[in-house]
Amino acid sequence: MNAAFETYLNTIDKHLRPLPASERADIIKEIKSSILEMESEQLPEAQILERLGAPKELAKAYLGDFIAKGNDFSLNRFLTVFAFYSLTGFSGMFIVPILGITAPMFLLCGAIAPAAGLVKFIGSLFGYDVPFVVAQFGTMTLSPAFTFLYSVVMGAVLLLLGRGAWKLLLRYICTISQTKKKLAA
Repeated sequence: MNAAFETYLNTIDKHLRPLPASERADIIKEIKSSILEMESEQLPEAQILERLGAPKELAKAYLGDFIAKGNDFSLNRFLTVFAFYSLTGFSGMFIVPILGITAPMFLLCGAIAPAAGLVKFIGSLFGYDVPFVVAQFGTMTLSPAFTFLYSVVMGAVLLLLGRGAWKLLLRYICTISQTKKKLAA
């Protein structure tokens, strides 16, 4: 058996790490037997490797068969999975909708606020009063120029809040996804 086949078998063995050592040894022995059989039929190395397929995919197939055969029940695993899905479901009822709504709304308002301030400022230059754009603190109303500056600052703050909310939503989803993959392994 040449070095390419040894590398192939080592790669499969690496991908079969979740299995017990005895099970891995049996699988490697079975694949090695298939390789030797194909070599005895005078098949070239490239054709043998092509027939076997990618080592990672072959290992996944063996892992899938092993998991499908296993009927063991583990109370610890059950409780872990139950806790994960319970917490994920409960937190997802609040976090996903809240961040999913606030992120785009903050972004939208962050884009609209400076535009509204600009409309107020340009309107005042031409002698028009735009009543729907007002920056007021108590009884003090800002001039159109200060309203525009204030709207730009508030727009930037809202854009940052929207971007932060969006990143939090993505981080939450990625964390849940990664945790689910770890549980499935």
